[in-house]
Amino acid sequence: MTTKQLHSLWFNISLLALIFLTAVSLIIAKAPYMHDFAEWVYQAQIIKMFIVDPAAVSQFTMAGYPVPNSLASAILTGLSFLFTPVWAGKVFLILMLLAWYRVISLFTARFVDEQWRAAARLVLYASIALATFFWYGFISYQLALLLLCWFFASYREDTKAFVIAAFAVGIFFSHAIIFLVFGLFLGVRLLLKWNWSVVVGLLPATFLALWFLAGRHLANVEPQRIDASWNGLREMLIYKAGYPAMLGPFKNYLQSDGTSLFENHPWLYWLGFVTNFAVVAALGLLVLVVFWKYLRKDLLDSDEASLLRNSWAISIVLLIIFYVFAPYHFFGVVNAGGRIIVPVLLMAMMLGGNLARLFVKIVVWPVALISLLTVSSYYYLMLQTRHVDFSPVAKSSISIKTSDSVLDFNEKLYAATRYKYFNYRVFAFAGRFEQIESKRFRGLAFRHAMLIKYDAKAK
Repeated sequence: MTTKQLHSLWFNISLLALIFLTAVSLIIAKAPYMHDFAEWVYQAQIIKMFIVDPAAVSQFTMAGYPVPNSLASAILTGLSFLFTPVWAGKVFLILMLLAWYRVISLFTARFVDEQWRAAARLVLYASIALATFFWYGFISYQLALLLLCWFFASYREDTKAFVIAAFAVGIFFSHAIIFLVFGLFLGVRLLLKWNWSVVVGLLPATFLALWFLAGRHLANVEPQRIDASWNGLREMLIYKAGYPAMLGPFKNYLQSDGTSLFENHPWLYWLGFVTNFAVVAALGLLVLVVFWKYLRKDLLDSDEASLLRNSWAISIVLLIIFYVFAPYHFFGVVNAGGRIIVPVLLMAMMLGGNLARLFVKIVVWPVALISLLTVSSYYYLMLQTRHVDFSPVAKSSISIKTSDSVLDFNEKLYAATRYKYFNYRVFAFAGRFEQIESKRFRGLAFRHAMLIKYDAKAK
């Protein structure tokens, strides 16, 4: 066995270990603790009650029009008819882990040569499937991203209208920003060369989008805002420059009391901190080099049609412009610009072909090692939840004034830990599981999915 074959074997084993350890962590945990995810499991139980006992949840209002962020909630609701709420959440996340493996395998099979495919698969899985958004419990965004990656892996110039329509509708019901990315790419492709399959394929989702906008307006639904925002140009620039590093492999999980697992291990924290910036800097350089080579017409080894390569390149530019100028609050979506980083990375790899090989080889070892450290620490934390005296709910809550900046918000949010960055409050919203168990449904943390209103006086 050659050195390259040994490396590929190790990368494949590392990837399977990441998936297995993450799945086992979810299985052994008292509940699927993953930041926002508890809220989505909670809302799925309310939607289920609308089906089996509407009077019990009469204080809640469901949208009477199609809404993005609905597909994940619908799947969770369906799983809740087969499993307990806790296990419905666990099964959903494990299915996502497995689906990501399949989709990334399809993506690399098309865009990556076999010699470095194992390394690319590992880097993409750690950077996308196990990215910040997964640990934050952004399941609608992750589901939309999964569908977009699958679409990129399968779309060609002769793709049929019904296939485009299926992806378009699925992505629309998953997440609005990824739907905009999807529409932008196909819009650019149409401007470069007219195609009736694309036009017809986009019609159903376009109709749904217009229905959503009209229904939202008629229902007088105000975009939901969190309490923080950028305080001036300087803070905006700091945030936009640093945010991509969140896609690095290092995650610092916080315990229910607000302290971190690496509180007394500064060398591990700072190793992970530096690794995140180094990995994302390398991937960012990949995007720039690929685009530079494209402008110089040096990307001649690609088997992809010139129409697709031109569409990817133009889309990358437009998405980067969107990232630079997108406000912190964008029609109810917090940090919408941050949601287009992964699509830009995917299109850069699609456009670059073998040019991406060097950058993947540079980051694959630190990504593999730090990702294993990250998932192992999550396993350790979930193991603690099995103790009889464990409580996931913090004893005191944090109150943030609306005038606070994002950076001040961050400082106060992580006041209990010595480290302020790359933190993940996996036990946020953990109290929802207690409410689910007691069937005491009170309030909505998020109102941008199928449930849009709560009125405590209605019941």
